[in-house]
Amino acid sequence: MLCAAGFLFDVVAYYPGQLSFDAGYTWWLARAGETTDTQSVMLIRLWRVLDSILPGPGPVFLLQLVLFWGGLSMVAIGLRLRPPAATLVLLLAGFAPAVSVLRGHVLTDVGFAGALLVLTGALALFTHARRRRWLAIALAASLYALGLRHNALPALIPLAVYAMRVLFARDDSGGARARVAVASVLVLGALYGTVQAIDATADRHLPTWRSLATFDLAGVSVATGKLLFPPALVGPGMDVADLRQAFAPWSDFAVLTRTRNGIRNPLEPGWTPAESAELRSAWLNACLSHPREYLAHRLALSAALFGTHPADWPEELKFVAKSVQVRDNPPFAQNTTALHRSIIAAAQRLRDTPVFAAWPYLAVGVLAAPFAWRRRERAAARMALVLIASGGLYASALVVVAPSAELRYLFWPCVASLVAGVLAFARSERDQWRSA
Repeated sequence: MLCAAGFLFDVVAYYPGQLSFDAGYTWWLARAGETTDTQSVMLIRLWRVLDSILPGPGPVFLLQLVLFWGGLSMVAIGLRLRPPAATLVLLLAGFAPAVSVLRGHVLTDVGFAGALLVLTGALALFTHARRRRWLAIALAASLYALGLRHNALPALIPLAVYAMRVLFARDDSGGARARVAVASVLVLGALYGTVQAIDATADRHLPTWRSLATFDLAGVSVATGKLLFPPALVGPGMDVADLRQAFAPWSDFAVLTRTRNGIRNPLEPGWTPAESAELRSAWLNACLSHPREYLAHRLALSAALFGTHPADWPEELKFVAKSVQVRDNPPFAQNTTALHRSIIAAAQRLRDTPVFAAWPYLAVGVLAAPFAWRRRERAAARMALVLIASGGLYASALVVVAPSAELRYLFWPCVASLVAGVLAFARSERDQWRSA
């Protein structure tokens, strides 16, 4: 009932969902009949089907909500949480301010978190009931999660290892650990290969690493005072002073759009293999030749990603207050309820405070980890450790691969941390029965 109430709250407060530029572009691709691997090919094709039934972002938004709230309920039911713990999980993970506002957006990050919650709940239910249908649901959720985010693999590794341990480990011997490791690699390899095969069918292949390379080259160039870009990829007259006045630590977008002399757009078509190779070589050479400057650049981005933002930074780094119109997408009725207006107004007032920073949410999991370890004989505490590892690996990878400081990238680590913070101390009905 609480999950149903949360679902209905989100529908009233946000339907048909806030549309960022990325979401609007994905919708445009679905409508235009095109695919590109800069966006989720799986989501483009799914949206195309849903759009033929009910045009607009509404169906995708509802799917995200079903996955999120359904996954939370599966976790609570699968772990047989007692009512106070189950209620706290649903309220904390469902209505923490940053999580609630971001969940009102149509984002691959929200769908990704929903898929991982379903995966977690399916594993909890399989551990309890040992019915293979839960494994089938877990595999489907894993495939969808991998299809939504290019960098999904780190978040899936702890969950896959946990699943294989439940299936194959009967003790803590070296042989059992080897079986778990091999099975985890095989399952994740098969799922990842399937997603790669789907992505390979895209009409246009535009490597996203070029955007990261451009951002890193700009940051290291500014730090060293040397222009490290290949000459063919920047406009005539480009110098470090031009980069410095355009550069911002929060996103590659600033340096791509604010220079006077111009930088080759890394996500546009038309790059030759030689140009891509030249960019890759310059990127690697810059990182290896100037490790201190590269590390300082990535740490500055990470501080922006995990921390609070000054009020003069773009609002879109935290959330989208108004849906973005992309190309010829048809207009759609946006949410204008009093509830929606009050939520967005409050979010705008608080966006430069810790309420809309990732670190307080992640701190919950960090503080809960030692308590979960001490209670690891309990099913809920073991799942808390798995979620902390999943969110932690995913967040750690972003330190290296994030091209901007958008809060949405940390949506899954924040959700996983909040859920784990409750599970670390929760007792299930099975624990109570065993004590008796």
